[in-house]
Amino acid sequence: MKAGENPFAPGRLERLLGFDPALAGTSWEALEEKWRALGCRAAVTGHRGAGKSALLRAWAKRCDSPVVLHFNEQRRRLNEADRRELAEGGGRLWFIDGEDYLHGRDRRELRHAANAAAGIVVTRYRAGSWPELIRLTATPATAAILLERVATSHADRFRADLEQRFRRCSGNLRDLWLECYDDLAGRKVL
Repeated sequence: MKAGENPFAPGRLERLLGFDPALAGTSWEALEEKWRALGCRAAVTGHRGAGKSALLRAWAKRCDSPVVLHFNEQRRRLNEADRRELAEGGGRLWFIDGEDYLHGRDRRELRHAANAAAGIVVTRYRAGSWPELIRLTATPATAAILLERVATSHADRFRADLEQRFRRCSGNLRDLWLECYDDLAGRKVL
């Protein structure tokens, strides 16, 4: 199977799945109302692969010219481009993915700079110093619904052992889809 034909290709998953607040037991309206009640500053929390980044990307797409920054294990520092973006982003909404990856000094700098933002949503594993907007938790049931949405023609192949795969991936949906991708590509899955 060619990568472009694989229903679990990362770009295809991004286009088809996005974030569905109903699967988290909420709606965009309810999330935004709670966010405003929290002073327009809050964290989306959850374990790896629970959908935090997907929620952040989907929310940012709903806004006009947001400031969006991404951090991870390889990118743990604010750089000069980030600092310029933050300085020019006063009065706009900020979406910071992986805020808890930032080194302490950079995290404090971001938090101080956020005073100029119209609002901010960060993703983290735990709320920390940000009030928690929502805690996302992936479940086998959620994985089954998403499987049907993204790979209807292959769902039978994965449905029987989806829960076992989900557990093997520690509930990380991103890793689950990569495992399914490898399976369809004929790569060995541990």
